[in-house]
Amino acid sequence: MPLVYIGIDNGTTSGAIVALGQCRTIIHATTIPSVNHRSRTEVDIRKVHLWFTEVTGGNLSNAVFGIEEPNNSRNASTAYSVAACFHSFRGFFETKFLPFQRITPQSWQLAMLGKVPKGETKSYALAKSLEIWPEERFLASPRCKTPHPGIIDAALIAEYIRRKEQQQDIINPTGFTITKPTP
Repeated sequence: MPLVYIGIDNGTTSGAIVALGQCRTIIHATTIPSVNHRSRTEVDIRKVHLWFTEVTGGNLSNAVFGIEEPNNSRNASTAYSVAACFHSFRGFFETKFLPFQRITPQSWQLAMLGKVPKGETKSYALAKSLEIWPEERFLASPRCKTPHPGIIDAALIAEYIRRKEQQQDIINPTGFTITKPTP
């Protein structure tokens, strides 16, 4: 059985990664490390690898990874950011021969939040995350005052895969697929 569940909310500027323990405890949360290259922001995959190594105790096979798939974005810049982020992680997982779960936004949101009125997803996600983790503040840094939406979503994605693995409280797992790289 895995020791760590890692949820990834895509985006090079707004995305985040959260690691949960088996008992739903948030081990660590961070915004996605990034670097600027030719006026574009890219995932700093080396820092991501170091973060994964730290939260898994040096054994990445102790983790179940769940990454949100790119979805219909509001503009071209966001679409590029989300797709670039997703494919950076996908490349990392495949070159390390690590299985990962591709999760549609609709599947985890329906399972974790239920039916949500259009445009209300972020507020419902915050309310649900505070219900699950009442002591958590979901801040990107100690200086921040407001919860980071990417950290909230990543925590809920991690909890979604934790429940899915343990077969708990999942309303509708539609759109949940597992991709195992071939050696």
